[in-house]
Amino acid sequence: MYARSIRLTGLILAGAFLLVSTIACGKPAPAPTPTMDAAPAAPKAVKIGFILGTEQEERYQRDKAAFIEAAEAAGAEVIFLSANNDEATQASNVESLLSQGVSVLVIQPVNSDNAGVFVEKAHAKNIPVIAYDRMINHKDLDFYAGQNSFDVGKLQAEAAIAWMTANGGPGKVVICSGQQGHSVAEAITKANLDALEAAGVTVAVKQYHDAWGTEQALATVENALVSNKDVKAILCNNSGMARGAVQAVEKAGKIGQIFITGADADKSNVEYIIEGKQQQDIYKDEITLAATAAKLAVDIASGKTPDAKDPPTTYKDAVGIKTVLTPVKAITMENYKDVVVTAGPKYAL
Repeated sequence: MYARSIRLTGLILAGAFLLVSTIACGKPAPAPTPTMDAAPAAPKAVKIGFILGTEQEERYQRDKAAFIEAAEAAGAEVIFLSANNDEATQASNVESLLSQGVSVLVIQPVNSDNAGVFVEKAHAKNIPVIAYDRMINHKDLDFYAGQNSFDVGKLQAEAAIAWMTANGGPGKVVICSGQQGHSVAEAITKANLDALEAAGVTVAVKQYHDAWGTEQALATVENALVSNKDVKAILCNNSGMARGAVQAVEKAGKIGQIFITGADADKSNVEYIIEGKQQQDIYKDEITLAATAAKLAVDIASGKTPDAKDPPTTYKDAVGIKTVLTPVKAITMENYKDVVVTAGPKYAL
C-alpha cells in the first residue's frame, strides 16, 4: 500500500512538472532543424593576361583601355603589362603572368619570329595564347586577333601611285618599315612593294626601324632626300614614322610636293592631313580590335569555342591559324571626319 502511494505521487509530480514547463515556454519546443548542404562556391573569376609590345604610340592607350573595359564588362580580370619594345622585357612579362595563374595569354609580340617560345611556355601550363595585332610564328598558336596588314600596305601604295599620276607622273619612293621580323611590318612592306612593282615604280630606299620611331624615320628620310632628288612618295608602316617623314620633307621645303602616308591614324597625323602636310593615313580601328580580342579571350577561358569568321592566317610556320580581323580604312582630307571624328577615337579636331 505504501509503495503504491509512492508511485502514484511520483506520477502526479512528473505530470505537474511537464505542465509547468509547457506554460513557462508558451509553446512546445521546436522540432530539430534539418541540416542543409553548404552553398556552392562562386565560380572562379576569369583572369586574362594582356601584354602590349609597346605603349609608345598614341593608339596603344586606346588598345589598352578598350581591352580592359570589354574584359571587365564580361566579368574578367585583366593583368596588363607592356614590353617597351624590348624582347627581354616581354619574356619577363610572360613569366610573370604565367606565375600569376592567368586563364588566357594575349600577346602583341615585340618580335613575331622570336615569340614562338611564349606559346610553348604557356601551353606547358595548359594556357591558350592569342596573338594580338601581330602574328606569332608558332604552329600551335591558338588564335590571331588583328587586321589585314597586307590591305594596309596595298591602300598606301595605291593612293601613292594615284597621287603621283595626278601630280606629274611617277617618281621614286621611300619605304619606312618597322622592325624586321615583325609580322605587321613584313606584311605592309610586302604589299607596298608588290603594288609599286606592278605599277613600274622605283623604290629608292627601303629601311627597317627597330623602334618604329619618329626620330629614326626623320634621319632615314633626310638622307633619302639628299641622295635622291626625285622622291615623290614616302610610305611609312606607322603614324610615328610618318611624322618623321613630314618633318624631313618640311625641312627640305617640299611640303605638298611629296606624298606621305602612315598607319594608326594618330591625332597629330590627322592634323597633318588637315594642314596639307600629309596626304593619307590608315585607321586600323584598334578600339574594335581590342574589344573583339577581349571577348575572344573571355570566351576561350570560359570553355566556349569561338567562331573564326575570317579566313585563317598563315605566317611562316604558323599555318592556318584561326583568325578574327577588324577592317582598315584609309583617311584623307575628304573623309577624316566620318572615320575619326564622329566615329572611332572621336578626335576633337
